[in-house]
Order: sequence, then C-alpha cells, then structure tokens
Amino acid sequence: MLCTARSRCSGALYQPSRQHYVSRFGKHFYHVHRPVDLLANSPLVRHARSSSLATSSSLHQEQQQKDELQNNHQSTSASSAAADNQVAATPNGVAGRATENGNGKAIQVQSDESSRAQLHNWLTGSVDESAADTASFAPAAQASTAGATKQQATTSQPQSQPAAPKQGNFINRVIFGVLLGVGGGFVVLFGQWAFLAAIVFATYQSTQEYYSMVTSKGITKGMAPPPPLVSSLTTVLCVSIALLSYFFKGKSGTILAVSAFFLLVMNMVAIKKPKFSMLASTVFGLFYCGWLPSFWLKLRMLPFPAPDIAALPAILAPLTSWTVGLLATFTSVACIVAADTGAYFVGKSLGRTKLTEISPKKTVEGAVGGLASSIAVALAMWKTTSWPPTPLAATGLGVIVFFSSLFGDLIESIIKRDAEMKDSGDLIPGHGGLLDRIDSYMFTGAVSYFFVVFVLPWLAG
Repeated sequence: MLCTARSRCSGALYQPSRQHYVSRFGKHFYHVHRPVDLLANSPLVRHARSSSLATSSSLHQEQQQKDELQNNHQSTSASSAAADNQVAATPNGVAGRATENGNGKAIQVQSDESSRAQLHNWLTGSVDESAADTASFAPAAQASTAGATKQQATTSQPQSQPAAPKQGNFINRVIFGVLLGVGGGFVVLFGQWAFLAAIVFATYQSTQEYYSMVTSKGITKGMAPPPPLVSSLTTVLCVSIALLSYFFKGKSGTILAVSAFFLLVMNMVAIKKPKFSMLASTVFGLFYCGWLPSFWLKLRMLPFPAPDIAALPAILAPLTSWTVGLLATFTSVACIVAADTGAYFVGKSLGRTKLTEISPKKTVEGAVGGLASSIAVALAMWKTTSWPPTPLAATGLGVIVFFSSLFGDLIESIIKRDAEMKDSGDLIPGHGGLLDRIDSYMFTGAVSYFFVVFVLPWLAG
C-alpha cells in the first residue's frame, strides 16, 4: 500500500517514489520503513554526501586543469626537448613531477598511482572509510601545483644573448666592396687576359656555390642529390664555355647545346632513375653559371670604335683600345653599382612598401631609387663619353640594366630560399659567397649585349 505519511523517526516527508509497507492490526496502522530510506535521509549522511560532492567537484576541476597542462606539453614537445626538473613529495605520498620545456616553463604535474586511484574514487562518487584520506587529496595536489608554479617562476627568466656584431659586418662589407669595385674596374679597363681570367674564376666559383645549394637538404628533399661526377663535369663544361667563347670570338650557342646534351646523358648514366628536377637543375646550372657569364666576354670584345673625345683615348692607349666594348662594359657595371647603392640607401631611409615576397627587405621606394640612380649614371656616361649616342639610348640602357640586375638578384634569392641557406658561401667577408656578390651581373651581360648589338643600331637609325 502506497502512502505519503510523515515518518515519526526521521521527520522526513516521503514522496510517492518512497515506498513503505503498512500492516493493519485491528484499527491501528503501523508504518514499517525500509532501513535504507531511514539511513539515506538522516542529517549526518546528508551532510557527508554534500561534503563529498563538493570535494569531488573541486577535484574534477583540478584534473581538467592538469589535462590542459598535459595537452599544452604535447603540442610544444615537437619544437623543444622536455627535461625533468623537480620531483617533490607531498605529505600524503603524492609525488609531483614538474617537467619544463626549452623556455623553462613547468607544464605538467603528474600524481602517483595511489593519488590517481583516490581521484577515481571521488569522481565515481564512492564513499567509504578512506574519506578522510581522500578529502586531504585536494590540498596536497594544490601544494604540488603551487610548487610547480613556483619552479616555473624561478626557471622562466629570459637568458640574455649576445648582440650580433652588425657594425663589424658593415665595415667588412664596405671595405671588401670597395676592393672588389677597384679591382673590377682595373680588370674591365685592361681587358684581354685579365678579363678572361676574372670571368673564368667567377664561373668556377659560381658553379661550386650553385651545387652547394642544389645538393643541400632543402632542395634534395625526397630525392638523391646530384652525384659528384655530374657536379664536377658541370664545372668543367662551364669553364670550357667561357674559354671557348673567348677564343672563338663569342660563338658559344652551339657549345651550350652540346654541353647540355652531354650533361643529360651523364645524369642518366650516373643515376639509375633520375627525376626531371635533377635534369632541370643540371641544365640550369650550365646555363646560369657557364653560358650567362660568357656574355660579358662577348660584350667586352665588341670591336666597334667608340666616339672620339679629347685626351681620354690617348691616355688609355698604352693600356687598352678605345672601343664600344670597353664603354659598354664599363657603363653596364657602373649602372649596376649605382642601382644597388641607390636601392640600398633609399630603401633604408624611405622604404615602407614591400616590393615582393621573394626578398622581404626589398621595397618599392628602394627600387625607384635604384632605377633613378642607374639612369643617372647612364646619362652621366653619355655626357662624358658621348656613348650611348643619344640621351634616349642612355635612358634605355639604364632601365634595362636596372631590371636585369634586380631580377638576377631575386632569382638567386629563390635558389637560396629553397636551399634554406642565407648565403651561397663565405668567400667574401661581409658579403657571403661570390654568387651573392655577382648575382646582379649574371643576366645583365646578356641583356646589355643584346641592347648594344640589336637595339642600339635601330635607335640610331
């Protein structure tokens, strides 16, 4: 029989879900309660239950914080090696282990097996005779966490690093830049064997630095690097193109085609299963380090007589011939130097707009300054030597020299970026490798030769 009578023992109001049995003897009813209901509704048990739930809730929140710390540790362990820092024992036997990453930050607090077992009991809501020990788990875990936090504060002090010697690097850059400029000017002026020796050395060194980038881990990901036989053969062929261009008066187109075919055959012989990227990098190296520098020889050897001006040809007569080849080479080199210098100083003082993602330091303002400097030098050469023959031709030469030097620099930047290298080498202090210094010259010789031989006669006519 179901009723909602009030118990005389506990004073609790029974709900319909609380069943108790009623026996009738004569005219009186006697309520027979279940012992579980009486125990569950006693004030002592209700107080113990509420304390247990509060403690379980706080421990659950603390466990969530520990899980978040552990997840943070797992996400950062790929970039920094974890090292055990501290093992602290708590009064209840809870061992707190503070592990720190490369920055010295404590990121994980782990409890021992007994602590995890106690935490599991509280989360599942079980109440037993170990309630006193379990209730003391929260203060112990908080003490362990506080110790780890204190360790974090003491170990996360930033370590001072020595400043880069920027001033010394700038001085080396200026000194060796001036020496290279003076030496290059004498080489251009003397021509003949001195100029040939300079081109051969630049070709050899450029090939070595090019293959140091091509064989780097950044470019050879997923494939084998070119074998030493191929790189050595490429160096020999690049130097041969420069020499043959000098002795055969600039006829190097056929030499390039035959050399490229020979290199491709050697790739297929030396490598069992060559990839197209291997073949392409080899042929590009032959083109970039061998054929392009040979155009400077072609330009310097142009035999056309230059405009006659007072005194200067007679002064230079014991040293070299007064030819268009001399003026064209000297003007092109001067325009490259002016473009690099103008772009550097204007970009450093006024540069705000990024020019390209390939080279983040280059700015639009710097490019405009370099272009104006190149045109100004070309016009100054026209005013001084009467070559190029017209101001329009001088302006056109300054423009094409600037763009060829700019994009030559960017092309080498692409190779270095893929190779994950800052410099192509360390031959020149303050500048890096030789290829870092002459990257602006690589395409300019061919462009200037094309302008003088094909465009200038059309403008003059």
